[in-house]
Amino acid sequence: MKIIAVNAIPMDLKLKEPFSIANETVDIGENVFLKFETDEDITGWGCATPDSVTSETKKTVVDCFNNVIKNILIGEDPLRINFINDIIEEKVKGNPSLKAGINLALYDILGKKADMPLYKLLGGYKDKIETSVTIGLNPVDTMVERAKSFVSQGFTCLKIKCGMDADQDIEVVLAIRNAVGPNIKIRMDANEGYTLEKALRVIETLEKLGADIEMLEQPTPAKYLYALKEVTAQCTVPIMADETALTLRDSLKLVKMEIADMINLKLMKIGGITNAIKANTYAEIAEIPVMAGCMNESMAAMAAGVHFACAFKNVQYADLDSALDFEQDIVKGGARYENGFVIPSDKPGLGIEVDL
Repeated sequence: MKIIAVNAIPMDLKLKEPFSIANETVDIGENVFLKFETDEDITGWGCATPDSVTSETKKTVVDCFNNVIKNILIGEDPLRINFINDIIEEKVKGNPSLKAGINLALYDILGKKADMPLYKLLGGYKDKIETSVTIGLNPVDTMVERAKSFVSQGFTCLKIKCGMDADQDIEVVLAIRNAVGPNIKIRMDANEGYTLEKALRVIETLEKLGADIEMLEQPTPAKYLYALKEVTAQCTVPIMADETALTLRDSLKLVKMEIADMINLKLMKIGGITNAIKANTYAEIAEIPVMAGCMNESMAAMAAGVHFACAFKNVQYADLDSALDFEQDIVKGGARYENGFVIPSDKPGLGIEVDL
């Protein structure tokens, strides 16, 4: 099999409402759809979701793809995924979401060639995974209403954005806990917004008041590894690294230095499924569970996260909800939501249909 044509199609997907975290507010999801055509009439789809965290934009992704990547891909066998990854790593520095999008398209082709859904081709440990749904920063009453709405839709796990104002964070989490009851899981995500002292105070206060927090994600700035390590050592709830875990090397460092209790692996940060598998293996050996997370991703990218999450035992957590946030995605299939779980498609490859 040979790749005979490739194309990068940039697109802004409008969010239903602006989404705020501790360090930014966005109202669109920038996505670049990648289409790979082969001489066996199999088409593979991938998607890059550039972000400030990955130091990319739609323009940098498209420019790199058109000026460098095209020449690498044309004529190559798409089933030689590791070989192609290696060439791209040699020729292209950085650009993790672009590398992820390419990697996803290759795996989509592999699954279609094998006539298997990707999660089964990768090992198929489970056929669904519970996912959190995220509540962005807003006034307390608004966040409570969104929490109640998600629970009424059948979701069983909420991720609460925090990190701007510790006292308001405590108020919000307590109000949400009172509104949704004791059986709904609550996670917190500070997006680097706390100091060591604030993180410990927030969690200690919430625990004393019976809020029952499942985990706290990235409480301190990513560059201060030992602050995160100290929060992990002192905090009474598990600590998850996110922004600290940008690259494959970062994930290895987190494992070796025992920086956090858990790691949030995002395909767009780490460069795709191949690298995510490697990072998950590091973590599993060290008995550190992994979450499969997402950016502002179309279902074209998020579906790959669902397939990855369901393929491996050590991926014990998921935050795979980005496709719910758009007014209109251009992708159908890939995954569906049911009773708090996200379930991968059983169609070959990623199982997506792209309407472009």
